[in-house]
Amino acid sequence: MSWITDLLIQGAEFIKPHNGQLAVAFVATLVVIYGDAINRTVRVFVKPYPFVLRITAFVLLCTLGYGTATVWGSGQVKSLMLQVPDIYLPLVVLAAFIILGVLAERYHKS
Repeated sequence: MSWITDLLIQGAEFIKPHNGQLAVAFVATLVVIYGDAINRTVRVFVKPYPFVLRITAFVLLCTLGYGTATVWGSGQVKSLMLQVPDIYLPLVVLAAFIILGVLAERYHKS
């Protein structure tokens, strides 16, 4: 059992310097998965308004909305990842990628 622990700790040491990039990848993936639904919802709300206001709404949504969500969300995810004990970090990262893959596959099937 010691070799499994050693392997997990070595994996954590490899992952730790990349926590920031992994956090951005997780949040950006969520934005990609659910961005279409958010855009559709905003489109419904801004449909009765003039063209210029609709365009402004989408520019603000894409730049400020998604940009802020990615920056703020990735900071939050990175903070959470820093709290995970080393022995569990590789498993948490693997589980997060699997969950994101399942979410993407299920969401785009419907």
